[in-house]
Amino acid sequence: MKSDPTHKPELSPWDKLDLLVKETRHFLDEYDDIVLHKELYRTLFMYHLTILRDEVILLLKKFTTLPKDIAEEKEIECCGVMYSDKDAFKQHYEDAHNKKVLQSASLCELKMSLTKIAFFERHLKDYLLDGQESSCELLLNLRRILRRLDHTLEF
Repeated sequence: MKSDPTHKPELSPWDKLDLLVKETRHFLDEYDDIVLHKELYRTLFMYHLTILRDEVILLLKKFTTLPKDIAEEKEIECCGVMYSDKDAFKQHYEDAHNKKVLQSASLCELKMSLTKIAFFERHLKDYLLDGQESSCELLLNLRRILRRLDHTLEF
């Protein structure tokens, strides 16, 4: 009987933790390259990084308490309007800024950055669902990522 090449063996909880720690380290190493075009595509990055920030906060809250200097909910300023409701901001973003026309000079780099953000966000969501272990390194990396996200988003 042949083994299925697409079937991956089930990872142990500690292996899942190790993979997420490696992903957080990798994300921190590449963060400056990921947000390289944040000024050019400010609203686009604000949208995606705010969603990522929420996932980081949820994962931190799963294993520890948040530092007092980190607020869970922040208002987002866009087009001169302050949005406290993420759904309202998402709707505004879709209506006003989700345009197909982007500057082609940096389009490839932009797509790569957004792919890295989405990839990391997916790993966080997966670990939120079934991750049960944490480590000091994971929590430290998540807090570093949260500080960088807050700085980028100017929270």
